[in-house]
Amino acid sequence: MRSEQILALAAADPGGAFAWLDGGDGRGWFGLEADVSIEADDLGAIAEVERLWRAAPQFVWIGQLSYDVGAAGLLGRAPRAGRRAGVVLRRYRAALELGSARVHGDARAGARLMKRLAEMPGRKDMSPGTWPLGPVLARLDEATYRAQVRRIQGCIAAGETYQANLTQAFAAAWQGEWRGLPLAVRAAAVYAGLRSGAPATMGALLAGAEGRGPAGWVVSNSPETLVAVERGADGSDVARSWPIKGTRPRDPDPVRDRAQADALLASVKDLAEHVMIVDLVRSDLGRLAAPGSVRAPARPSLMRLPTVHHMVSEVACTLRSGWTLMELLAAVFPGGSITGAPKKRTVEIIDEVEQRARGLYCGAVMVLAPGGLRCSIPIRTGELDEHGLTVQSGGGIVIDSDPEAERLETWAKVRAFCR
Repeated sequence: MRSEQILALAAADPGGAFAWLDGGDGRGWFGLEADVSIEADDLGAIAEVERLWRAAPQFVWIGQLSYDVGAAGLLGRAPRAGRRAGVVLRRYRAALELGSARVHGDARAGARLMKRLAEMPGRKDMSPGTWPLGPVLARLDEATYRAQVRRIQGCIAAGETYQANLTQAFAAAWQGEWRGLPLAVRAAAVYAGLRSGAPATMGALLAGAEGRGPAGWVVSNSPETLVAVERGADGSDVARSWPIKGTRPRDPDPVRDRAQADALLASVKDLAEHVMIVDLVRSDLGRLAAPGSVRAPARPSLMRLPTVHHMVSEVACTLRSGWTLMELLAAVFPGGSITGAPKKRTVEIIDEVEQRARGLYCGAVMVLAPGGLRCSIPIRTGELDEHGLTVQSGGGIVIDSDPEAERLETWAKVRAFCR
């Protein structure tokens, strides 16, 4: 019932600080009223966020980092211009921890938050069958995407990279009868449809109407965690990452669907791609790990989502004493699964080939809480404005990738946005 109330509150347009991090099974975070907002185009702003977070750990921070601000930090240049600031983080006077129903922060602000939720009735236009968007269309023509794949393969053949994550953009316009409704109503309806049809472990619905950025909403249907840190009572903090690499589309026929999953797990090509990225993430975490504490499984697990099968592995370590948030982000951000290996040169190649800002897509959606932090990688993530939806999708390119198969994989990954 609480998710219905949160969706109804979103549709009521409560302001640009609305933030719902949705675990898909009753977990997550919800905040509405922010008292501190930090926006910047430099990851250096994270130092002030961390200072305030550690000084008052009872308050929860929620926000987002663009892929472009992470890439810029890695390459030592200014970020590509995006729709909003590269760093947007807000401290909430009160935040509801979903699942436990615990409210963190100021007691009076918490009471206001719970009162507003309790007063929200359900809405008929938030029903699962409702979908306000028209067809999803690729912004690149097929031949151009295949040419980009071949260009990356040329870089691989030249020894510049082993694997690079190539993405493309898609768009969908609002259906006619929805165009006159408030944007908040449309955004809530899109997210209601997403979470009912393809629930995700790292979903999010975020307003973007405060600060310097344009009015708009973010809807994220991501299954991927960039990094999570759990604070230990004895000072031994544990960091975990769950890189995803390797994909097959789901099939409505159970026999064919099982065959797709088996083919993925048996694929030498996909396993090689996956192991390459797991090794990269192990190396990233190792920069902050206590000696000998980095661990990863020998083989990946199968992740079953409503539209695709993925291979996923958990990489974990014990962080060395005195680690900082800036050091953590410098080590792991942007994520290896959405860049490639080696990371720095591959990000340069992506920059040269894609020739556009990725924005929040492939960046991070972050929560800083009393018990630690968690960042998703916002794949399967769209931005909504008065024109409609912009969403992106991609995949890892290796030397033996088939350009057309890679193009079709990007379509499989945006199926949750297609009706």
